[in-house]
Amino acid sequence: MPITVTDKGNARTEAALKRLQQAMAEIEADIVANQGIYPFNHGRVTQSELCRRADVKKATLQNPLHKDTTRVDILAWLDGLSAKLAHTRDASRERVTAVADSLKDEITRLRQDNDLLRQQLLTTTAPLPAAATALGQIVPGAQFRHYKGGRYTVIGTCLIEATLQPGVLYRPCQGDQQDVLWMRPVADFLAQVATAQGSVPRFAPVD
Repeated sequence: MPITVTDKGNARTEAALKRLQQAMAEIEADIVANQGIYPFNHGRVTQSELCRRADVKKATLQNPLHKDTTRVDILAWLDGLSAKLAHTRDASRERVTAVADSLKDEITRLRQDNDLLRQQLLTTTAPLPAAATALGQIVPGAQFRHYKGGRYTVIGTCLIEATLQPGVLYRPCQGDQQDVLWMRPVADFLAQVATAQGSVPRFAPVD
C-alpha cells in the first residue's frame, strides 16, 4: 500500500519512506513464498519488525512529520496483514490437525501389522540357524560360484524385515567390491536358473 508523503522536498524523508515501502513489499513477498506464514520474528509482523527491515528508527514514526500520516498508513497495513496471517494460521492448524488424526490411524494400523508379524515369527516351526543348516552348505565361510562365473563367500544368514523370510548375506571374492555385502532370500539363492545349457543352480557350492 502507498504511504502518505507530506514533505516531498526532503530527500532524507523520501528515502526513508521508500525503504519502508520496499520493506513492506518484501514482507508480503516473504509471506507469499512461505505459504502465508512470515518466516522471521517468530511469525509476527510489527512496527518494530518493519522498521528493522527498512533500516528506519521506530522513533521516526512518532515525530510530527509521520505520526498522523506515515504511522497511520503503516498501522492500517499491519492490521490487514495480521488478519490474513491469523486466517492462514487457523487454516494451517486445521490441516495439521487433520494430518495428525490420519497419522494416528496409520500408526495404529502399523502397530497391528507389526504385532501380527511378530506372532508369525514366534510360531515359525524352525528357527533361522537350524533352517539355514538344513539347507546344506549355506553357512558362514562357505564359498559358492554364481552361474555367471563369480565366486562368493557366505557371511551368514539374516532375516528380511519386510517379509520375515530367511536371507543369505554374501560378498564377492574378486573385483574391487569385495567389501560390499549382498543379500538374497534363501529360496532365491538356491533357485534354478534357465540358461542356454539348461537349468542350473544360481549358486553352486565350491568344493
